[in-house]
Amino acid sequence: MESSQNNTKTEYTPNEYVSYGTSGVCQIVSVEQRSFDGEHEESYYKLRPVGNGNSTYYVPVERAADRLRPLLTKEQIYGLIDEMADVDFSETEWCSNSRERRGIFQNILHSDDYKEMMQMMHTLYQQQERKRRSGHRLAAADEAAMHAAENRMYQEFGIVLDIQPEQVHSFIMKRMDAVSSTKS
Repeated sequence: MESSQNNTKTEYTPNEYVSYGTSGVCQIVSVEQRSFDGEHEESYYKLRPVGNGNSTYYVPVERAADRLRPLLTKEQIYGLIDEMADVDFSETEWCSNSRERRGIFQNILHSDDYKEMMQMMHTLYQQQERKRRSGHRLAAADEAAMHAAENRMYQEFGIVLDIQPEQVHSFIMKRMDAVSSTKS
């Protein structure tokens, strides 16, 4: 489910939440006229990332459709989780080349494909468990990719579902279990 294809929108209003690339969920603070080059004034959306009130981003209004997207709807999130309940994760292969794996993970993190992100997270959880059983830890880059995916997904799902980000993993697992048990 590539959400960017399903949620095309060009106008946003203050207080609305949007996804802004790898920066994650941001709240539209205002629409402002700005001149960053000292010559050309343009309309910008002023964004404040959720969980980081010290940062501010400015996105040109005329390019917002390429850079911002509305958050997923509850129905889209439920559909994604239900679809993932049917996926056989046992066939997930681990890429042993760390450089290649890092590139794969970065591509997934830069996309808006939460299905791919959930598969990546599951693969990382499996690998983390294997490593833990043998007394080792995930490589730092793998751990960073896992946390980046969790933060991005849990932030968005939490806002849309009106739950705390730290409750999202449990919510997903319970819903997947419920979907799986109704099909058994």
